[in-house]
Amino acid sequence: MTKQQRHQERKSKKREQAKRKAKAYKGLVLARRRQWDRARRAKERRERQEHTRRIMREFRFRVKVVNYFRKLREQGVSERRAVELTLEKYRPRKEGDLRLSASTIRNWVRKVKRANGDLSVLRPESRRPKNIKVKVPETVVAIIYTLRHQLGWGGHRIAAELKERGIAKISGRTVYKIFDRLGLPVRIYALKGKSDGIAYRRYEKKRPNAQWHIDLKQTYLADGTKVYICIVIDDYSRYALAAVVGLEKTTEWTADVAKQTVEKAGKPEQVVTDNGSEFTSVWEESLTKFGKLLEELGIEHVTTTPYYPQGNGKAEAFIRTLNRELLKRQTFETVEELQAALNEYLVYYNNYRLHSSLSWKPPVTRFAGRAIVIRGLAGILGLEPMAADPQWGPSYCDPPITVTPATVRDRCALVPVAAA
Repeated sequence: MTKQQRHQERKSKKREQAKRKAKAYKGLVLARRRQWDRARRAKERRERQEHTRRIMREFRFRVKVVNYFRKLREQGVSERRAVELTLEKYRPRKEGDLRLSASTIRNWVRKVKRANGDLSVLRPESRRPKNIKVKVPETVVAIIYTLRHQLGWGGHRIAAELKERGIAKISGRTVYKIFDRLGLPVRIYALKGKSDGIAYRRYEKKRPNAQWHIDLKQTYLADGTKVYICIVIDDYSRYALAAVVGLEKTTEWTADVAKQTVEKAGKPEQVVTDNGSEFTSVWEESLTKFGKLLEELGIEHVTTTPYYPQGNGKAEAFIRTLNRELLKRQTFETVEELQAALNEYLVYYNNYRLHSSLSWKPPVTRFAGRAIVIRGLAGILGLEPMAADPQWGPSYCDPPITVTPATVRDRCALVPVAAA
């Protein structure tokens, strides 16, 4: 092989290694999501139609039974004999036939008679109670007002917190009625459907440290300085493992945050991020500092589909909660002040704040496998004066659980390891 041929071969190999990753097109991504969404809506439509068919089948069956009974009575057959003949004609003979009894026939006939022969009263009705009246103590109403005003919680969250803390047992609908009575505005924080027609597919891992989600939140200090917060969330438990402030979103910084989090909580099997330059490179055969760290630790790096932030939705959901409950309610002069507030918020979020996706349990109950006792208003960030005041009832909570690299190992042990 000549020198020129070797030179051409090296240039060709270099061009191949520097090949840019295939570009993702938003139109194709959204088209695929719309296709999945159409299939989901078609399934829901079939389920609704099947429910309607079951209701109509039961209604027609009831009408036939009542009409047959009335026809026998018009022919002079006694009431008892008419019930027996009707029961014999329409008794279930094969699997799937509707069940019938003598008392049921008499109840249906009685109902039609009270309605002056109107057969529409035989239509199956919901068994849900029509009117439920609950008297809520004024002390509980005041607590509901405070939680809504200070933290922006919704009705179902407040109802769950009051029940778990032993304050009151009321429904989320009752809390919303109290909002209306007090003139409090209601804003829905859940995701709303968009015209894109995209179906959000949810999943959840089976154990802690199986997968982490990492994302960045941009915010500002009081003097207008732009800062970034690197968020690390465990997929299974929703435990917020880290929230670190930085002045620049570089791959060296995100790698350092990931390394510190691994030292604190153990090594995950997978890490999910978006396609930002602080996490991934635009070149196929090239790794960022963050990517090299994951490769050295033997951690699989999974990136979300372009133009689909819901793929990292658990981190996005935590960022919305953090923004609503902390960042929008306070201003911070320095990075140190913001970092101290974040550290305090993580203790509250992980140990004392109930999570709607975890059957209203704190994230630590899943990550560490241990429950924390909470009573009254104890542990709620910003409500410490109320928790210390006896007029709002007794307040108590267990100390926060410290997470170490052995936490998940001890949790998954065949023989439970006692807490230190």
